[in-house]
Amino acid sequence: MSEAKDKVQGYNGHAYFSIDDIAAMLPGPARLMHEIGTRWWKIYYASQETNWPLAEYEIKEMEELFEICMVTRPKYVQWMEPFLHQDVKAVKDAVKKKDWKGFEAAYHLATKNANDYHKAANKPLIHWKLPAMPPPDMEMKPLA
Repeated sequence: MSEAKDKVQGYNGHAYFSIDDIAAMLPGPARLMHEIGTRWWKIYYASQETNWPLAEYEIKEMEELFEICMVTRPKYVQWMEPFLHQDVKAVKDAVKKKDWKGFEAAYHLATKNANDYHKAANKPLIHWKLPAMPPPDMEMKPLA
């Protein structure tokens, strides 16, 4: 079996990579959570500005990043799945309803729960908080 595995290679124009090399390069939570946090930040401020389409877009993109995390680090599925199916779903439902008050409550509860999941995953040093200012790299207000 390992002989066949060793023969499977990919070429990126500069070097050949074994399937194990490629697997080792897949991003895990350490790389993906930074982008997830940035999108979570944008979801809040887009919703605050009633830019519901941007909030929906950022939720969709964040969910895709979680899917990658669950594939590359299946040991975290036990926390990521409930976060997605309960907490993010509540946030997404409020966004779809364009319900700021419902959104804000769901968002803050989801953030608290995410931090609790970090503790449960033996990562208590990871404690996310909402930055006091909107992200500087994107307009949060709806565009005309």
